[in-house]
Amino acid sequence: MNILAFDTSTSYESIALSSNGQIIADVTTKSKKTHSERLLPTLENLLSQTDMKMEEISAIAVSLGPGSFTGLRIGLSTAKGLCFGLKLPLYVTSTLRSLANNASSVSSNICALMDAGRDEFYYAMYSSDLTEIHKPSFAKIEQIVQIIDTETLLIGPVSLTIKQALSDTDVKLNFARAIDCYPKASSLIDIIENQKGCDVYEADDIAKIEPLYIRKSAAEVNFKLKQ
Repeated sequence: MNILAFDTSTSYESIALSSNGQIIADVTTKSKKTHSERLLPTLENLLSQTDMKMEEISAIAVSLGPGSFTGLRIGLSTAKGLCFGLKLPLYVTSTLRSLANNASSVSSNICALMDAGRDEFYYAMYSSDLTEIHKPSFAKIEQIVQIIDTETLLIGPVSLTIKQALSDTDVKLNFARAIDCYPKASSLIDIIENQKGCDVYEADDIAKIEPLYIRKSAAEVNFKLKQ
């Protein structure tokens, strides 16, 4: 089974390719170009470098969000187009589950965090085996910490200032390595291969898949205020 996975939920663009359970290509970039400009060219280059044709791909995987509204739309629409055209199954899971899986070798609970803007974070909590403890939501970091009642690893873009502010909490909080604090396409593949919590849609059913936004965009909020 050859799986092509990509994540465009943040300013990072992560793409990975596996064959028979082994990652054979894994690239993550961050540039000023938009995902719409670089995703397909990077996919084509990755396939070329591995001497694999698109027709040899068995399945596509993509994260549903939360994250950048534009990035999620680009990633999901690209995945849908490829799956529909090639009649491939599409595997999906939340970006927060994929992020938590970057550190799933730990024994404590995991709180995955993503910047949601407005001084808030998207977050979800999982046990060490990725069983969901708290569904994806959003709140300020102080509110998130208040519901943590056991030793927990925080994984995500937590600044040094925030880490210092959380150092006096009653619960032991650990922080993931910086290299693990952004979503990775290889993590999506691992979730699929080890059945850690994803949904699969056949080509005829992919039209029903929607991004996991959690909250309305700033543009939607401003539009409603003007009504």
